[in-house]
Amino acid sequence: MSTDRPTWDEYWARVGSEEYLAAKQLLELSSIRYDAAQWLEWHRDRQYDDDGNYVGLGDPWPTLNWDAWIADYDETGRGWSSTEHRLFRIVAALVSSDERPFPMRETLGYLGSWETEVWRVLVNWGTGGNNREHPGRATVTPRH
Repeated sequence: MSTDRPTWDEYWARVGSEEYLAAKQLLELSSIRYDAAQWLEWHRDRQYDDDGNYVGLGDPWPTLNWDAWIADYDETGRGWSSTEHRLFRIVAALVSSDERPFPMRETLGYLGSWETEVWRVLVNWGTGGNNREHPGRATVTPRH
């Protein structure tokens, strides 16, 4: 535990969930990544002996408090572009512990210069890839 807050890379090195890895790829398209990174924190589990007595805290591991980040966005908003708000909606739907529906046409249809990359990430995730080492069963090739 070198700093008060884990780094982006320290957190993601431990993540294996396809949904979360897709969210990472989407966040890295935009500066909203830096907003999400403000919710990185170290977590330590309470440790107990065989008799159930508390003996201290375990080793720290990095977490990102997704629910708090999403709740803060819902409560205070952000001064982002409309496209960044759309990107946030997709990420929040992928990582939220609550159901977070979003209007598909208004969200996925208006992503500007990120549209092709967002679709690539989502198709990869949706076809069995994890946006790290396992490609999905389908690929999206941009037209030029």
